[in-house]
Amino acid sequence: MRSRRCNVSAIAQCFVSCSAATVFPIPLFPHSSSPLSTHHLLSGRGAGMNVVAHAAGVVALLVGVMMLALLQLSVFTEVAASEQEDCNTTTTTTTITTTTTAESQQGLSCSRDQAKPGAPGQETWTRPSGRDYFGPAGDAVIQEMKAENIEKYLRYFTSQGHMAGTKQDLEQAEYLKKMWEEQGLDQVFLQPYNVQLSHPDLARPNKVFLLDEAGQVKFTSSVMEEPLDGVPYDDSIPPAFLAFSPAGTVVTDKLVYVNYGLYEDFLTAAQAGVSVEGRLVIAKFGRGFRGDKIFNAQRFKAAGIILYTDPHDYHPEWQSGGAAYPNSFWLPGSGIQRGSIMWHDGDPTTPGYPSLDGVYRLPEEQTDTPRIPAHTVSYNDALKLLINMGGQEVPEEWRGALNVTYRMGPSLARRGWQVKLEVNNVKRIVPTYNVIGVLRGSEEPDRYVIYGNHRDSWTFGSCDPSSATATMMEMVRSYGVLLSRGWRPRRSIIFGSWGAGEYGFFGTTEFVEEYLKMFEARAVAHLNVDLAIIQTYNLLVSATPLLHKVIKEATKKTPAPEPGLGYETLWEHWTQRVRAASPDLMDYSLASLSEHSPFYQMVGVPTSYMVWEINFEEYDWSDYPLYHTTFEDFDAMKNLLDPEFRYHLALGRLWALMGLGLADSKILPMDPEDETVMLRKLVAGLRQDYGDVMQVEGVTLDPLEAVVGRFEKAARAFNAKLHNLTSVPPLLARQLNDQLMLLEKCYTHGEGSHHRPYMKNMVFGTDNMNQYGGWLAPGVRDALWEAKRCSASCPQAWQVVQQQLSVLQAAINAAALALKDIQYM
Repeated sequence: MRSRRCNVSAIAQCFVSCSAATVFPIPLFPHSSSPLSTHHLLSGRGAGMNVVAHAAGVVALLVGVMMLALLQLSVFTEVAASEQEDCNTTTTTTTITTTTTAESQQGLSCSRDQAKPGAPGQETWTRPSGRDYFGPAGDAVIQEMKAENIEKYLRYFTSQGHMAGTKQDLEQAEYLKKMWEEQGLDQVFLQPYNVQLSHPDLARPNKVFLLDEAGQVKFTSSVMEEPLDGVPYDDSIPPAFLAFSPAGTVVTDKLVYVNYGLYEDFLTAAQAGVSVEGRLVIAKFGRGFRGDKIFNAQRFKAAGIILYTDPHDYHPEWQSGGAAYPNSFWLPGSGIQRGSIMWHDGDPTTPGYPSLDGVYRLPEEQTDTPRIPAHTVSYNDALKLLINMGGQEVPEEWRGALNVTYRMGPSLARRGWQVKLEVNNVKRIVPTYNVIGVLRGSEEPDRYVIYGNHRDSWTFGSCDPSSATATMMEMVRSYGVLLSRGWRPRRSIIFGSWGAGEYGFFGTTEFVEEYLKMFEARAVAHLNVDLAIIQTYNLLVSATPLLHKVIKEATKKTPAPEPGLGYETLWEHWTQRVRAASPDLMDYSLASLSEHSPFYQMVGVPTSYMVWEINFEEYDWSDYPLYHTTFEDFDAMKNLLDPEFRYHLALGRLWALMGLGLADSKILPMDPEDETVMLRKLVAGLRQDYGDVMQVEGVTLDPLEAVVGRFEKAARAFNAKLHNLTSVPPLLARQLNDQLMLLEKCYTHGEGSHHRPYMKNMVFGTDNMNQYGGWLAPGVRDALWEAKRCSASCPQAWQVVQQQLSVLQAAINAAALALKDIQYM
């Protein structure tokens, strides 16, 4: 029996590898300019040989399927470790050999030979086993990554502005592609998408004017920051603008101050008897996504909106004469925050499908984009407007930190004076470029662990996003060194440098839309870092529950960034300092902050977001002070934020270990019982926020709680099965991993939320009034929010609540079914 079981396991291992080779005789992504393209393989002189090769592959696949059908019972037998001592293919520690790049292009082999010690360019590597999810490769990648290299990369990326759709953006994409090719990735390619982008008209920059009673211009807003060294900025830096603000001009003697422009702020103004309809409004940046501020102004029928950075949020020491950048990280008075005001992800002309060549594009009037002009000004310029406002004083909690009496308006202080808002933005269909790199897995090349970071920036982008881009570059270089030493991961690793991320995750969204079905079946996880550094007090980590385990274990292995603080590991630093998610280590507030959004919203891929943050007990801000301004340059990072790049390095090592654990462990380091904790919090949150009103309307959460209990039972049974296994043959490992991969993908619903159909994930989503805020059960909360604010009897609104609860219940039930033993329905 011992020899028969060993042979069956070997056949299963060979089948997994050989069938993957049959499916993937070409690069994983056919957009590559590699000579091994689909066209090359299936046409031209090599067509005949390739047809024979494909036919042979199909025969091999069919033979494998028949053998597995005959031997299935044995393959799934839980074998005692003592019976497996002489079977290398079923031990938990696997010695692997990788071939040269040229050899690997010929497809995967069923050979399991060990690397010969001392062979040129090769070392003996063992896979991680037991509770070690990282193995020797984890130690090697920690040792290989260097802070000084991250600094060099950041210096390059911040050497010029690189807004999406510009020549500088393409230059940096080509540089990154060249580096990844040199660093040894198996496949690297530029993937362009032609998308609609919004740029300022350089000949007619956007401005705000203050006009006197004779129509003479008394004040004009600045179009650019004051350069610190007196040298004007070059053409890589755009003048002040908000992307996707439509072109338009508003001239009015009515200006209304609406605090942060939140929904409740507009309600407060209305309750104070100040209407915004047909009038200009002015609001502070912060406390929410800028696009939601424009959406709220549009919802309340304002004619246009001006946003500014109040020193209360961006330079709280301003009134006391405190220094600004470059002598501190506080924003100077001329700082102008740029950004997109799009509230949907992806190209607005191709919603729901990728922007490929020849696709149908919605006419402009049918796109879901802002309809009122919007502009951004510095707090120096905002002062000139606020000081000329009349009307009642604002509530105390609305006041900023400028030396002015904050008034609500709507009238100006001087009779006959007017404010003029002029926006001349231009929309064009232009290419944006993703750079995709693939490190092919040796045993499961059709399972993808995806790293992501957007590359474009409004200005120099030393924090957003280039601190993360530079960190990713060093991570890829280090992976390349491991490859050169003979290591190769079990599963494939994909690196994505996304284009046009600042506009609304355009490159990512189009990529996910194109590869949607592939990722539904093959994506293991998406590990996103938008920016690595805001401050260096402690980590902020948001992640779906399936990634909590690997994140925790990776922090325990990652050295602490600053030994002088008394911490040896990143785990100690993270757990012993004040955290954003306190008292929890991590939260589920993935929201729509960054490029992880399309992955979890459209596919349900387990995903994470992390960044070094501030001490939230010391500071109270929602944006870092230099955010999206020209002052976010290399010197800000080198001189103030992370001079020795230690915190970049710590996050990079953590990031690398997370992906390595997911790519190399035989059984994915995911715990479905972490999902149970989240689901219990989901139900408790709904009960706390809406329990009273639901009880009045006769809506109960009992069925939802029952299905969460069903999930909890399934998760415990799944973990018990894993715990009781003494050996895991390859095919059984594949099936267990597929169950884990499917779990969070069950949360997506094709029709999306009733009120926001583009919101496909029924468990994780965004606050309907602030895309920077995350919600559990977004479809249900959307419906409850609408039903609760209904002033009359609204039976239809409560029917929507019940329908959305049923959709959520079905999603969680599907996840529970995904965890059940595969031998039973």
